[in-house]
Amino acid sequence: MQVCWEGEGTPFERGVLRLASLFYGLGLGARRHIYRMGLRESVRLSAPVLSVGNITLGGTGKTPMVAWLAGTLVRRGLRVAVVSRGYGRKKENKVLVVSRGDGALVSSQEGGDEPVMLAEALPGVSVVVAAKRAEGARLAIQELGAEFVILDDGFQHWALARDMDVVLVDGEVGFGNGLLFPAGPLREPLEALKRAHILVITKKENPSLHGRLVELAPRAPIFTASLEVRGLWSSTEDAFLPLETLEGAEVAAFAALARPDSFFALLQQRLGARVVEKRAFPDHHIYGEGDLEAFRSMAQRADWVVTTEKDWVRLKDRELGFGLLVLKVALRPPLELVELVFERLGLRV
Repeated sequence: MQVCWEGEGTPFERGVLRLASLFYGLGLGARRHIYRMGLRESVRLSAPVLSVGNITLGGTGKTPMVAWLAGTLVRRGLRVAVVSRGYGRKKENKVLVVSRGDGALVSSQEGGDEPVMLAEALPGVSVVVAAKRAEGARLAIQELGAEFVILDDGFQHWALARDMDVVLVDGEVGFGNGLLFPAGPLREPLEALKRAHILVITKKENPSLHGRLVELAPRAPIFTASLEVRGLWSSTEDAFLPLETLEGAEVAAFAALARPDSFFALLQQRLGARVVEKRAFPDHHIYGEGDLEAFRSMAQRADWVVTTEKDWVRLKDRELGFGLLVLKVALRPPLELVELVFERLGLRV
C-alpha cells in the first residue's frame, strides 16, 4: 500500500486504493455530521481538554509532543493527566490507570507501549488508557484529581469535546501524496486543518510546508518543534553513553514505528553511525522469540545494536542475551506555545 503512496504500484492497484479512499471519505463525513446534527453528543468535562493529534497516519511525533507539553504544564503547577487509547494492549475495551504520577503500574502489553513510556518518563503526570476516551478522562478528573487533560491522538475523536486542538505535521514528509487513506496517508481531507487551534511542524523546519499551512488554516498560529537527541542509554550498564559512541561505529538497528526509516536516517545522518543492518517492523509490533534470536545474531555482526525508547518499553522485561543501546529523543517546541495555551484557555497558576 505504501508503495502506491510513493507513486509506484500498478495503475490497477492505485485505482483500487483511490476507490477505497472514496468510501473512507464518505464514512468520515457521515460520522462528522452525526455529531454536528446532535444525533450523538460530544461529552464535555469539568476540566480543560487539549488534544495532540495529526492529520496523517503516524510518525509525526505525537508522543514526544505529549511528553513535552505534560511535563511543562506540571512544572507550571497543574495536575495533568494523559488519556490515550493504548493501541496494541491486551484488553483495549478496558479503562485502565497506567500511572498515578509515580511510574508505570502495568506492563506495556497491558497498558500499551506509548502510555507506559509516558508513565515512566513523566513523574507527577497521571496516565489513563481507554477505548472510550471520555470515560478515561472522566476517571482522571474524578478519581485522580486531574485539573488538565491531554488527549493523545484525539483530532479525529468526536466523542470527547476538546477546548483546544494541537495538530502536528511532519516537517520531513508533509502530507505525502495528499490523498486520503488508503490511497494516501491522510486521515482526513486537508480542509479539516481549519479546526486546529495550533499547528506544529515537527522534526525540522520546512518553509514551503509552513506556507501551505498558512493557506489551509490562516487563523492557527504555527510553531516548529525540532527533534533533539536526549541521550544514548545502555541496557547493560544502566547508564548513558556519549553520543559520540556511535560515530563511525558499525550499527545494527531495529524499530517498530510508523516511519522507521526516519530512525535509521537519524542514526546515520545526525550521529554518524554506519548502519550495516536494519530491521523494520509494523508499529506497536510485539517481539517474539524469533525476533530476539535474529537480534542476537545481528549483535554478532555489529559493534552495537540500537533501538528506540518506544521499542525498549516492549523489551525491557525480556531475556535479551545481548547488549542494547536505546536512543532517546524529544521534541522542543518554543515556550511561546505553552504561553498561548494558558492564554487561550484562561489558565492561571
